[in-house]
Amino acid sequence: MICDIKNIKNKELLNDMNQIKQVLDTICEKENYSILGRLEHQFEPEGLTIIYLLSESHISIHTFPEREYAALDIYTCREYPDNSVYDKIYEYLVKSFQSSQNTPIIIDRKF
Repeated sequence: MICDIKNIKNKELLNDMNQIKQVLDTICEKENYSILGRLEHQFEPEGLTIIYLLSESHISIHTFPEREYAALDIYTCREYPDNSVYDKIYEYLVKSFQSSQNTPIIIDRKF
């Protein structure tokens, strides 16, 4: 799932490493993703990047507070019967960031 989270009202969240990690941890907990490691970087004067290495693959987020924008990707090797899992995750992100509703891009990679 590729998400462009735009028009974010919760601007403090965009620059708060701990709160964003809580958002990502909640996603991992709800979906039973196994976190193998985390890499994070706080930019100056603002913005951050966090990457979670999962046993299922990865989650990455890059925030741009000056643009009220965050880019988030979730890549997983799990097979779901439909996109409802991703829809739920996206709804949680929209609520957390207090952003306008857009449509995430779901890429179904078959191998």
